[in-house]
Amino acid sequence: MQDEGISEEDLYRYTRYRWIFNEQNELSKRYLKFNLRRLIDIAVSVSDGARSCTKVLKCSEGLHNKAFILTMDNGTEVFAKLPNPNAGPAQYTTASEVATYDLLRDVFRIPVPRILAWSSDAASNPVEAEYIIAEKSPGVRLGSIWNKWPRETKLKLIRQVADIENTLTNIKFPKHGSVYFKEDLRSLTGDAEDLNIDSTNLRRFSIGPLTTAELWTNTRKDMDLDRGPWRDPSEYTQALGRNEMAWIKSRASSRMNYHRSMQEHESTEDGLALLSQYMDVASDLVPPSDDESAASNVLWHPDLHLDNVFVDPDTHEITCIVDWQSACVAPLFYQSGVPRMFRHPGPVQEGWVVPVRPENYDSLSEDEQKKVDNDLESEIMHKYYESQVYKRAPRHWAVLEQKIIPIIRKPVWLVSGVWENRNLFFLRQSLMSLATHWEDIFPNSKIPCPINFTDKEVEIHANEEENMDSVGKILTMFRDGGVLPVDGMVERKDYEIARENSSKFKEIFIGLAKDQAEREFFTKLWPYQEPEK
Repeated sequence: MQDEGISEEDLYRYTRYRWIFNEQNELSKRYLKFNLRRLIDIAVSVSDGARSCTKVLKCSEGLHNKAFILTMDNGTEVFAKLPNPNAGPAQYTTASEVATYDLLRDVFRIPVPRILAWSSDAASNPVEAEYIIAEKSPGVRLGSIWNKWPRETKLKLIRQVADIENTLTNIKFPKHGSVYFKEDLRSLTGDAEDLNIDSTNLRRFSIGPLTTAELWTNTRKDMDLDRGPWRDPSEYTQALGRNEMAWIKSRASSRMNYHRSMQEHESTEDGLALLSQYMDVASDLVPPSDDESAASNVLWHPDLHLDNVFVDPDTHEITCIVDWQSACVAPLFYQSGVPRMFRHPGPVQEGWVVPVRPENYDSLSEDEQKKVDNDLESEIMHKYYESQVYKRAPRHWAVLEQKIIPIIRKPVWLVSGVWENRNLFFLRQSLMSLATHWEDIFPNSKIPCPINFTDKEVEIHANEEENMDSVGKILTMFRDGGVLPVDGMVERKDYEIARENSSKFKEIFIGLAKDQAEREFFTKLWPYQEPEK
């Protein structure tokens, strides 16, 4: 889907969705003014035989980039992409993305678009913004035809994805970080080492700091944080904890957490104490030294889903995989998982059992049968994906099958931005789970778990969990009923109705309170309202 017949100003604004709360802040993070005429000029100059651009089509927006299809007078089409302010660190994000595409094409032989022109320096290029101009991806987006495909065709696609994963997992890197051209990295940081992969010296490339937005967002960009690269996974886990402690000490202030208390502030000392617990186990949040597959640094797609894959609609072959922005080289166990497009949302049976319909299927209504069939199809895709990884990508399977991996990596996933994202509860929960399973995770270790939580801490956490669960169930009911959106983000055409629903269901929600104290509590917990100053 793409927008036509819009003003030039709408090319710079975020126009796909609206937010029913905190909208101006969300829109400001996605506003990007640039020189459209100069972008067109550059696109024409790299399109063979073109003399002018006849059409600019704004693609339906993601949350981090502006994207356009530019059509030339000779019929050539190119893809132009410009990162929004929230996409990641200035210069680093674009420089790394372009280098990653070149590495994927030249070394991995992965089908990705060819970059035609680009600049990571908004201050010195005529477009006045960072940009990438690339070949238009051949084929069609998988998301536009996936539901029309028969099962066997979907299974063929899964086999192709497993083969690509095998390619990615069999090239190991010496460091954990983002990929850059060596000369770009040297200009950004003053230093860049040659990249050596399996005795092949790729002199054009180097590994540098991660471009993960959480390490650079807001005031972080001005701080001297450890963003890599790292040679050892434990260096990474400890660096993330130190970064968060440094940020909280210099930038954070106490705030209310109404799930935890209606009277007492959640202090920065609470956050630092929890991070101190994290640091006590940070060096343990890595695979055993003999688990070579899990610890290997590999390049991985950051979020593979149906709209990031292009296919030939006739042959059903993958023609292109896009959106490698913020892709990085990291230990496989931090990146491993079932791609979103094959992931079953519910529980999946153990082993290679083929899911079957329930015995009472024939007595269900048509809608109930449709839901059962959709759930079964989703689980079959999930199970088939796992079976193909087992056969075709054994290094990935060696990580995917380990039940302890989610337990040891979850704290690491949560620690960056833990205060800003209000994730202290979930980090605490992940550390409690780690402590509970310590002997299962480290059966041969004679060292007891270095962290523990007092009875009082466990009680307060349990009360917070109960508050979150009870309120969450009600909000989930509203969301599942289609009357309220997740994160308050809605299609523009649905904005006014969503605003009305938010007001109406807020009153219903508050009306469920048993007394005045709970009414005040529910009022504070309603998520669809402007954030407190």
